[in-house]
Amino acid sequence: MEGKRNELTVSDVVNGEEVLTKVSVPTTTPTITPVSEPQQFFFGRRKLETSYEPNELTPQKILEILPSVMRKHQKNADEIEYLYNYYKGVQPILSKFKKVRPDINNIVLENHAFEIVEFRKANGFGEPVQYVQKGEKDSEKVNPEIATLTRFVESEDKSSDDKEMSEWQYICGTAYRFVDVDTEEDEDEAPFEISVPDPRKTFVVYSNGIIEKPAFAGYYTYFSDKVFSSDSREIINKYRIITIYTNKYMMKIRDNFINGKYNNYEVVKQEVLGQETDTYPLVIPGIRIIEYPLNNSRLGLVELVMSPLNAINKIKSDDLDAIDQFVQSLLVFVNQDVEVEDVRALEEAGALKIFSENPDKPADVKLLTAQLEHSQTKIVTDDLYNNALVVAGCPRLNDKVSGGDTGQARLLGEGWTMAYQRAKQDDLSFIKSERQFLKLALRICKERGQLLNLRITDIDIKIPRDKADNLLVKAQSLLNLLQSGVHPEIAFTVVGLFGDPHDVYEKSVKFFGEDFWEKNKNNASDSLNIDNKFKEKDDKNKNTNTVEGKDGHTNKTNKSV
Repeated sequence: MEGKRNELTVSDVVNGEEVLTKVSVPTTTPTITPVSEPQQFFFGRRKLETSYEPNELTPQKILEILPSVMRKHQKNADEIEYLYNYYKGVQPILSKFKKVRPDINNIVLENHAFEIVEFRKANGFGEPVQYVQKGEKDSEKVNPEIATLTRFVESEDKSSDDKEMSEWQYICGTAYRFVDVDTEEDEDEAPFEISVPDPRKTFVVYSNGIIEKPAFAGYYTYFSDKVFSSDSREIINKYRIITIYTNKYMMKIRDNFINGKYNNYEVVKQEVLGQETDTYPLVIPGIRIIEYPLNNSRLGLVELVMSPLNAINKIKSDDLDAIDQFVQSLLVFVNQDVEVEDVRALEEAGALKIFSENPDKPADVKLLTAQLEHSQTKIVTDDLYNNALVVAGCPRLNDKVSGGDTGQARLLGEGWTMAYQRAKQDDLSFIKSERQFLKLALRICKERGQLLNLRITDIDIKIPRDKADNLLVKAQSLLNLLQSGVHPEIAFTVVGLFGDPHDVYEKSVKFFGEDFWEKNKNNASDSLNIDNKFKEKDDKNKNTNTVEGKDGHTNKTNKSV
């Protein structure tokens, strides 16, 4: 019996072109063409390297190393494409098939990959990144140009770009930011423009020296031309333009699609001051594309948990199949020979007729049932899900009522403390790349006559998060530290109540005055001395009463004797 399968069409963009991917979704009709998709395993993106130093690069040397660079990048792009589709829900469970009873083939897709990425994205970049003045020990001068820089990045919607970058980071382990001089047509205040290019079409190549400086970066777009042959046939020529940025110049390379692949590179001439050249000099030096790797291995979260998430989808689907198979149990005819048409007619009538020809072999009809225990599969799926959350650095959702645990114990036990520590670790990688962005942005601003007195060393990058948990305990700890004589700036840092303790300290000094902390310390000392005097007096009274009580007891004893 030949069956049919519905096809779910999923549109996506691959290599710059829209591709319709047909995903097979089984119906209730049996099928004889099962589709199997092997499970994929990834281990991070490859770092693109060259033996040339940045100052040694020429257009000829870039053309020389570009083929090998693009081959490695294409492997990264293919993996990113798979991981991005997995994040969107195109997962192996959609190709599920059954050899036994293929008419019962349920598909349950729980997209926990989307859940994990969205939580880490919201936990890390739910609030805009802040630029504050870095605290100096012997200087209280406030640089107003930091506020101007903040206005610039707000006008460029940088917070939205940061959120998009974090999404790519957690999906595929890396992301990129493009920075260039703003065009004259743009009416915003910032002299620079920023964007987040697609990591499937973007790359940065590093020198393999001890410092591993960025050598050059590239981004490509796809094009097609329609031409007509001598016999008036329409021919479509496909090609892509790779824009290369070095520290000193920009160049464009055309890569033609020949014999089913892109591997034919030629420099596109550019006009500079009325002359055609291979390169376009950059007035403001600096590579315009900056990479933001999540970690050194460029390992995303999705590839870390694909295996348990695939298992969860399979177990859930098989669990639902087991329920259907139990409801639609097979009939077993014992010592009875029946035709298929007779059984179907009897099923429609709602009754079965059996007859025993031999009394020694009585005829009977039984249901062939084998029910899968849902409680057992739930234990397995819960274990897989919890392990996936631990690997991804996400807290567990506790659906059980907790009686005696304190707030801090629950934060620690349910994984919120771990999630906070993992986010702080990711901040270090982000801040390292963010400084490269700020260096280039400040260079562009200074070239346009703005932010002339602002240096990269004046800027402290803060990624704010809600620290209001255990607010009462932290406030009490802060008060105890201040009353004990600990310097306020140190106390603000220790309690972990403020995202920028130095800024809070500086504002508190301005609001309360220089001698506020000293007065508070003296008041606390006086209060402590008074308490000590009362304590000493109480202890003395207790000792006197104890001695008198002993004497009275001794006298009474002597009199009785």
